[in-house]
Amino acid sequence: MNQKLVYPLMFTFLIGSFGFSVLTDNSDNSTNLLDTSDLDAKNMDVFRQLLNQETIIRMSLVKNVHALMKDMLDLKGSMETLKSSQQNTDLEINALKEEVDKLKRKNQRLELENRHYEENFQAVAENFTKIDEHIQQAVEQLDEKRQHFETNTSALLADLKVEVRYLSVTLLDLNKHTSKIDESIPVMIQEKYEQLSLRLNTSVENLSNDIMTTNKTMVKSMSDLENFRSSIQTTISVDINKTLDELMAEVKQSKYDQLQLSSTVSSLEVFRMNLTNNIFGKSKKVGFTASVTSSNTSWNSGTLVFPSVITNEGDGYNQHTGIFTAPSDGMYVFFVNVQGYDKQPIYVDIVLNGSTKVRTMAYSSTGTGDYYDAGPNMVVLTVQKGDAVWVKHSSGKGYFSSGSITTFSGFLI
Repeated sequence: MNQKLVYPLMFTFLIGSFGFSVLTDNSDNSTNLLDTSDLDAKNMDVFRQLLNQETIIRMSLVKNVHALMKDMLDLKGSMETLKSSQQNTDLEINALKEEVDKLKRKNQRLELENRHYEENFQAVAENFTKIDEHIQQAVEQLDEKRQHFETNTSALLADLKVEVRYLSVTLLDLNKHTSKIDESIPVMIQEKYEQLSLRLNTSVENLSNDIMTTNKTMVKSMSDLENFRSSIQTTISVDINKTLDELMAEVKQSKYDQLQLSSTVSSLEVFRMNLTNNIFGKSKKVGFTASVTSSNTSWNSGTLVFPSVITNEGDGYNQHTGIFTAPSDGMYVFFVNVQGYDKQPIYVDIVLNGSTKVRTMAYSSTGTGDYYDAGPNMVVLTVQKGDAVWVKHSSGKGYFSSGSITTFSGFLI
């Protein structure tokens, strides 16, 4: 195809390069000199016109030749581009051929698999045929069993009807017996309740008596402690006064002058007064006992307040807050007894300035029949003036009160 285009172009180029005018007899006469001696003036003008036209034609041919040469160069570049495209096309064709080969091989594998699947489908179809045959046999067997079951069921239903009749009669008798039991249950419950109430009241009375006896014993013990403290204080005070009197007598008999004697006597008097009043001569007594006024089944947090004040010597206990504030320094004894309500456990602490010191509990053990257990405890504390002591909740809930059972006490040793 490219050669067919090249040959006409070369032919045109040759014509443009060597094609001379017929009027010049195929000779290249650039000077355009003609023998005009025998021509007349008219022929001369015609000849000149023809010559000018020939020149114009030659110039046009040259111009066309140059244009053709340029087109040939462009055509040559296009041919090279076509050659490159042809190579790329060949490569793509080769790649496509390889893809086609791969697809052919894949198609062959698929055909083999398809044959395998067709064989499997045929085997499955045969299996389905066998299954249909088995199902038909199973249906026939089920029909036979159903007929046999219906026959047996009819006999069973007849037997069940007879049993239901006997059961109805039995239920009627049971209903009558249950009615009698229902009538007797309230009477039994009432009897049990009365017996339990009697036992409970007896246990509470015994417990109250035991607590009163314990409280009396503790009050007597506290009184004995106070008398013992007073006697010791008196003995020590007498011994100190006696010793100081002897010292003062010895000083008066010495050889010091009167001024020094008076100063020494005054110092001894001050020493005796301070020693007696500040250490051994505490005449102010401190002690309190308070109790709750009623039972509470739901108390479960905060400070346990004892509003009923029995004794409050020194005005240290506050019946509104339940807190004892020490009016003076010293060694104090504190006692608490909390009575649990029914079977409810209760745990309380004696605290000093918010710090727990001792704990007590009232915990009833179910199954023994003894309720309203008591939880007493006592602690001896070194207390500074202004320190606070109270009873606070630890765990559990509620407390019992019958008289002065749940109490809080304390006194200065």
